[in-house]
Amino acid sequence: MRASLPKLLPGHGTGVRWLPRAARDILAFIAAMAVLALPAVSAAAQPIVTETRTPFSFSLINQCTSELFTGSGVFHQKTTVQTAPNFHESVELNLENAKGITSSGVRYVVNEQSSSHTIFDTDSAPANGTFEAMEHFIRQKEDGTFVAGDDFYLRFKIHITVNANGTPTVSFSDFAIDCR
Repeated sequence: MRASLPKLLPGHGTGVRWLPRAARDILAFIAAMAVLALPAVSAAAQPIVTETRTPFSFSLINQCTSELFTGSGVFHQKTTVQTAPNFHESVELNLENAKGITSSGVRYVVNEQSSSHTIFDTDSAPANGTFEAMEHFIRQKEDGTFVAGDDFYLRFKIHITVNANGTPTVSFSDFAIDCR
């Protein structure tokens, strides 16, 4: 099964263009980061790297099999910020060693990763930003019950580019859910 979100294309139609809620939230986050970074523009050009690993527990439902599974893993986040010669931020998130099990003993491995990348000039334009996320629940006990696939796979991507005049020149979003 594949779902599509409406495309955001500059120059097509008039009025306010539609963006999915997640896209609006991401763009709001990018704008907030821009405002916070502007006072730091005169700082040294050395990037600031922050990295954390946090253990966590989870309960998830595989939408392909309707199975509930619980488990644990480690949430890893790495953020890199550089403020000169322009603002550049990248954030990488992923799960490490995330595994779960159903009440009937079926084991799952959970892969999830997302990344965002934002660059903008000191006066906020030109700018570009990309956000990508992938989530994959891998069912370990293949028994042929689920002909359409028993592994859940989600992918989401959004990108926007703004020229030096502050006009969006490229923007798109893509969303897909599959059972494999």
